[in-house]
Amino acid sequence: MNDKVCIEEDEIDLRELFKTIAKNKKFIIIFTTIITLLAIFYAYTKTPIYEVKSNVQIGYIGKNLIAEPTSLVKILNIVFNVEDKIKTKDKFVSEVSKISTNKKLKNFIEIRTQAISNEEALKKNKEVVKYIQDKYKNKIDQYILNNNNKIKDLNIKIDNLVNLKMQDIKRDIEKIKTQQLAKIDDQISFFKNIKLKSIDDKIKFHNDKLQEYTKSINKIFKVKQNNNATSTVISSMQIVNYQNLILNSQNKIEDLKLEKEKILTQTIKDLEIKKENIKNDTLRKLKYKLEIELPNQKEKLLQQIKEIEYNNSDNNIQNSKVIGDYVIKNYPVKPKKKLIVVVAFVTGLILSIFLVFLIEFFRKENYNEK
Repeated sequence: MNDKVCIEEDEIDLRELFKTIAKNKKFIIIFTTIITLLAIFYAYTKTPIYEVKSNVQIGYIGKNLIAEPTSLVKILNIVFNVEDKIKTKDKFVSEVSKISTNKKLKNFIEIRTQAISNEEALKKNKEVVKYIQDKYKNKIDQYILNNNNKIKDLNIKIDNLVNLKMQDIKRDIEKIKTQQLAKIDDQISFFKNIKLKSIDDKIKFHNDKLQEYTKSINKIFKVKQNNNATSTVISSMQIVNYQNLILNSQNKIEDLKLEKEKILTQTIKDLEIKKENIKNDTLRKLKYKLEIELPNQKEKLLQQIKEIEYNNSDNNIQNSKVIGDYVIKNYPVKPKKKLIVVVAFVTGLILSIFLVFLIEFFRKENYNEK
């Protein structure tokens, strides 16, 4: 029984509600229309705001970014007052609406700028990009300058290597060939062609003298046999004198033979060994240094220069830049006219119905009191 009464009361209340709405439909229509018209007026008289978006790749030097993305975004937000807008009396022209990191690409940041026209928004966006490029340009320039100084130092080393060390070694080699080896050859030639010949001549001379002294002694012996006692004494003295001469010549011949033997077995051999040592040791080391060691050093220096030149190339160094084109929309992002009109219409309708019920409620209250 109670359920039936409640259902009937609900039906009566719904009827009353619809009756109230129907009775005040003109007010609802007029109120909603006014609110909607005001919204349309606001939407179409408010200055349109356009937006430009760009994706900036943070510059790098080698494998290192020139700036940490999160820190760079914080700096830009402060410099361009992105989060805390500063209100000024000047008429709005442009502003940086948002700067954020890219979640997918760690070395990218997104820049959004808004303005009264696409041209102004684009100009503001480029201003932010230029600020980023200028901020780290000195860092890149200093890196390039340091590398160029390194290249200059390496070129100086190469120049010293080629024009000083190599030339010095060439002079040393030439000096050894033209002076030391030539001097040794001259010494060997002197001993072989002059000294030994002189010794042989001296030996021959003394041998000839020996023969001469021997013949003289033989003659004296023959004369001695045929002469008297006085002549015999004289002959004996001559024989003794010749014997001394023979002994002296024999000694000189032996000394000359020893000297010749020493020259052949020691002096010339020592000179030849010295010559071979210079060729096989000193010259070989100098040639190895000239033909292998120093060229390898030069090649290593040239390789270092190539590496540094690569480090200075666009493949290794790059300032921050916009990737792709600036995203420019041909329609304003603010105000959103359709959304404003729809929201205003719905709001006006709901508010008008609410006012109708509120007025009806106060009327009933006054009626009941009377």
